[in-house]
Amino acid sequence: MQTSSIRVRLATLGSFGKWAVRRDRIGRNPVDVLTRPRRKARLPRVPRWETVERLLTECVQLREKALVALMCYGGLRRSEIVALDVGDVAPGFGLRRVQGKGGVEAAVPLPEIAQRVLGDYIATERPTAAATEALFVSRFKTKGGQVVEGRMKSHRVWKITKAIGARAGVPELHPHAFRHSCGVELLRRSGGNLRAVQEHLRHADIQTTTIYTRLTQSDLQKVISEFDKNNGDGNRDSRPIPHGT
Repeated sequence: MQTSSIRVRLATLGSFGKWAVRRDRIGRNPVDVLTRPRRKARLPRVPRWETVERLLTECVQLREKALVALMCYGGLRRSEIVALDVGDVAPGFGLRRVQGKGGVEAAVPLPEIAQRVLGDYIATERPTAAATEALFVSRFKTKGGQVVEGRMKSHRVWKITKAIGARAGVPELHPHAFRHSCGVELLRRSGGNLRAVQEHLRHADIQTTTIYTRLTQSDLQKVISEFDKNNGDGNRDSRPIPHGT
């Protein structure tokens, strides 16, 4: 079995063992003496930043472009995006309030390119919306044919992202991939400043942020592998470089 399958089955048996102990069916949980195999560290698939920028320019709707801008420049999760109100957008800064995991709120600065995209979206799509209304809405028809408008749901962000990826030839694209790309690119541009990445992505534990160091090391490994190309090529000039060159 795969490691993940073994861990799931042991967890299931362990839960059953706890149930039996609580009801005095057995004296102790036999699964407690077993050692679970270590979970393999899997690096998430992250689109290259060039691909992210291309996807942003190829968005055909302002709403699509605003969603991508928030995910790739702000590192926002789906749940954070759909919770945004119009009044949460702060011109000249970014977002004055983002409600993250556990109800923790934080301000998120955005670069000018993302601010312009959001400004264009609000001016065109939500010009009359009140500050307390949803920033992103979905419209659908009821059984009676009436068009209803409501706050966008998380699954709708997923579908829009998958549609963008399908059009651009990136079928494996999903919303959280943009967040990973944001973390990797910010780490690269900040010269490896983990604290800055942690603050921007709103990670409670910096250990979560260190995943992006492994991603950048993976890219480095690909670059280093260039040394192996043409290995053993007899046509290479092996003469020493002249002094001073």
